[in-house]
Amino acid sequence: MYYIKRKAKKKDKPLPLFDKAGVTVKKKPDYKKKLDEIFSKYIRLKYAMSNGMCQCISCGSFKHWKEIQNGHYMSRRYMSTRFDEDNCRPQCVACNIFNQGNAQMYRRRLISQIGEQRVDLVEYRARNTSKHYTDFEYKELIKYYSALVDKLKKEKGL
Repeated sequence: MYYIKRKAKKKDKPLPLFDKAGVTVKKKPDYKKKLDEIFSKYIRLKYAMSNGMCQCISCGSFKHWKEIQNGHYMSRRYMSTRFDEDNCRPQCVACNIFNQGNAQMYRRRLISQIGEQRVDLVEYRARNTSKHYTDFEYKELIKYYSALVDKLKKEKGL
């Protein structure tokens, strides 16, 4: 039996030059992760009823907006549609995670909500365009969706 020796992973270590000087270097903030959180809250609140319940786009089950997820019709790996409101709807954990997004039912219900042309456009943009957000764009989108989340929470009394 042969064993493959793996390379040791690089750990986040401060540079030796900074160690000697006693300077700590801050890591770059993860704007994508923060925007994912805020955008997810926005989508779930946008489709929540006044009692805080959301309906899963794929299976139709009802869950509280805090217990449901932001499901993406076209995967989050496509940055051009990752934060596209036409691409996102509330989705239960069973459909989103365990059923790989339940894409067939998701597509049917999405077409009934926004029409086939807009669904086709989401599919086209996901596969044929690329988007690289700058830190400035992330910060502005975080501000924008944070304001919308606050507004929706007040409107729906949540």
